[in-house]
Amino acid sequence: MKQVFACGIVLVAGLWGGARAQDAAVVAPASATGTLKMEVKAFTSEKELPKKVDKQLRSGGLEWGIRDNQIVFTMVNKQFIDFPINHMTRYGQSESLELPAGDYKVTGIGMEMTPGFNVQKILDRGAFVNQDVLTFRIEPGKTTTLSINPVIKKDNAFVVDFWMPTLLASINDGAVSSEEKALNARGDTSVAWPNYTGPLKFVAK
Repeated sequence: MKQVFACGIVLVAGLWGGARAQDAAVVAPASATGTLKMEVKAFTSEKELPKKVDKQLRSGGLEWGIRDNQIVFTMVNKQFIDFPINHMTRYGQSESLELPAGDYKVTGIGMEMTPGFNVQKILDRGAFVNQDVLTFRIEPGKTTTLSINPVIKKDNAFVVDFWMPTLLASINDGAVSSEEKALNARGDTSVAWPNYTGPLKFVAK
């Protein structure tokens, strides 16, 4: 079976020196940056796992990408995603990025795996998009932490050699942490793969 999942300024010069200084003061915030710390915690499981599975998961990680002001985590193989999924952060590790100050949104692409040999049918049955699950702000000169807590739930363990952790995401702005939200759990607002017409789905041309 073909794998379909992923282990997802302008400065206007014035005529006078005073005007130029004023312009510079106005545009300076637009070039300000802050830090995003992507923290992926070590995975945990609510049920005992086979030793082989446990070992594989402990050496695994999450694939994700960022473009403009959007961050995408995907459990669907990135070959089916029209988004630069170019980061891989392993469980228990973190990485930091310097980003322009502003508002950011987090989207999760989930996958409920079912047996089958037709890739498109597997995607149509199991894949879904959770758009803008979290929003946060990068403040100039400050660090914002996006924390991902991967947990294998008792009711999310499949019997087809496929173990999918639920990605519980939260935001810490340096003072308080937000409530955890699942990026890859199917819910009332999830958009099934066949119904999703947004820009994240790769369409062959």
